[in-house]
Amino acid sequence: MMTREEVAEVMTYCKKKGIAYKTRLSELGIPAWLFYGSKARYAQEQEAAVAKGEFLQLSAGGSFVPAPSFAATSGKKTKAKKEDSASRQVSIELRTSNGTMMRIQGEMSPSFIQGIIQASNGHV
Repeated sequence: MMTREEVAEVMTYCKKKGIAYKTRLSELGIPAWLFYGSKARYAQEQEAAVAKGEFLQLSAGGSFVPAPSFAATSGKKTKAKKEDSASRQVSIELRTSNGTMMRIQGEMSPSFIQGIIQASNGHV
């Protein structure tokens, strides 16, 4: 079983480089079945966490690893997936290590949300 971070690294790398998961897995010598099995497991966990309204825990000072959606994706961008990057109405609640809390609500794109998370974690 691959760790959540390992799966996220492969997904993020493929998205940035515009290559297929199988290409990257081949470069790393990782069996495709291992990656896809791990990815499916984390997709189920992520779906359950979202359904329960769980919070994303950010650690201060550590390296920021974006948490991609583990739902079924090929790693390649297609025109059909373009709508996925559209803005959506969301509500984000943040609490800093010293206890300060804030809520941000509105229509936000995934890249805007990622920017908020990076800024709140000190990785600007």
